[in-house]
Amino acid sequence: MRVHRTGLATALASLTAALVAAQPAPSPTPTPGRASDNPEDVRARMPARPTPYQHETKFPPPQQSPEEEEKKSNSPIEPDLLHGEPAVLLNGDPFPARLPYDPKFPEAKRMRYVSADAKDPGDGSAEHPWASLQDAFCRLEPGDRLLIASGIYAGSFRIGGGCKSGTAEAPIQVFARHAFLKAAPGGGDVLTIERAHWQLWEVQLALLDDDVAGLVISGPDAHDIEVDQSHIYEGEGPAVVVKAGSDRVTLSNCHIHQSKGVRIESGASHVTLRNDHIHHNRAASVTVGGGSAAAPARDIVLEGNRIHNDHGPGLDLGRCERVSLSRNRFSNYRPDPEEGRTGEAIRVGAGCRDVAFRDNTVLEASIAVRIGPAAGGAAPGTPPERILFSRNYFQNQLTADSVGFSIDGSSDVRVSNNILAHYAVPFQVGADARAVTIANNLVLAPEIAFRAASAGAFSLCDYNVFGADPGLKAAIGGNTVGAEAWMKGRMPHTRIVPGAAVADGDLGKITGFSAVDGGGKVDGVTFLGKAPDVGVAEK
Repeated sequence: MRVHRTGLATALASLTAALVAAQPAPSPTPTPGRASDNPEDVRARMPARPTPYQHETKFPPPQQSPEEEEKKSNSPIEPDLLHGEPAVLLNGDPFPARLPYDPKFPEAKRMRYVSADAKDPGDGSAEHPWASLQDAFCRLEPGDRLLIASGIYAGSFRIGGGCKSGTAEAPIQVFARHAFLKAAPGGGDVLTIERAHWQLWEVQLALLDDDVAGLVISGPDAHDIEVDQSHIYEGEGPAVVVKAGSDRVTLSNCHIHQSKGVRIESGASHVTLRNDHIHHNRAASVTVGGGSAAAPARDIVLEGNRIHNDHGPGLDLGRCERVSLSRNRFSNYRPDPEEGRTGEAIRVGAGCRDVAFRDNTVLEASIAVRIGPAAGGAAPGTPPERILFSRNYFQNQLTADSVGFSIDGSSDVRVSNNILAHYAVPFQVGADARAVTIANNLVLAPEIAFRAASAGAFSLCDYNVFGADPGLKAAIGGNTVGAEAWMKGRMPHTRIVPGAAVADGDLGKITGFSAVDGGGKVDGVTFLGKAPDVGVAEK
């Protein structure tokens, strides 16, 4: 980030003398208890890191009472949930890989200022900051950077109407490290962006249990929007909504929790969530494909996020095309009949096409992945098709009743080169599934090899290794068969290896058999050597 603090300090000298002296001693901005779980500030070590030009302000108690917290969020002390995230390795390195991301916002052409404590409307200078945040938004020009002074700003703010768009070369920036924006009583969504080329950094949106959205990005004029290092939390509505027509939107290094998560509606395109921490939400952490637009959500990327402990699934996909997930970590999804939760980490529903999940982990989910209709009934729309899960790790050790993949009402689902550990039913394939491929997977400690309504659902089911007793069974069409005997005729390259295991928590250390070149070719899965290896690693 190219920011020159010396120039900023000079410009702010008089404002600091006038405003800071009258303020109380600084107190820390409220942060969640486990800061290490939150997105890394990749610029924290940089000497040119921008700093607030006033003492930071502690927000008045926005947190829920302990009773509300217990009711609305999964408790971390429940015995069937992880208390912390266990280490998973691949060839000695963390899996998935943790890669920092810096959006590299350009240097501003002009600094502008707004303060809730300003005594007059002001001119936007450091000495005379604007008093109205809404007016400040609409006075910015391409290349401006607005610094929002510490304080609390209540309202329903809108970057639209008379506000300008930035340009690719000169975006408009809003920096608000220790300012809090919150909904006004009876007001609407906290911040709506309807203009192009805006960049937000360290914006704090406190929803305080209001049934409104925190950040809304809306319409065809809302494109090239970047939001970095921001915190949106504690609301009855969604934290973020990306509406139809919005294009090229990125949320990075953000912390989003105790709301109804992120909603990417049908008709939005090129939306990226990167290195965000999204958790303990009252619905799915990320929902893709809702809304009334005729077009699906397109070109959606989730990369490097940590998503966990939600009251819905971590990810709920519907009416979307070209969705890519990589290096994400999902954990702690359990059913709750009273709240209608079915315990899925990932749901791929009607209208989804060309979806790829690679290099992710799912830990402690009663149903790791459900593809097809939601539990309890059929979903309208085109069945999901061309869905790929490749080189992911799934683990469920804290409950006995669990399903790795529940596949039904879909076409061309490929599950290849994954490791599934301690799932009672690793693969469950329904009567309305078509052209299912299950290959090159390592399945450890299952109670049954698979459960399928019909063997005709598979286009390929072979080259898998089951780390289980030779007496392992499978269920086909309601009949139980000896898996080993059944495999000889229909799955000749699949093996039951009682000693198969992952050593030292490292997915590259497979013991009990040789995984190298032990798999078969699957569309969309690259490999080295003569054939794919079995499991996640490829050597």
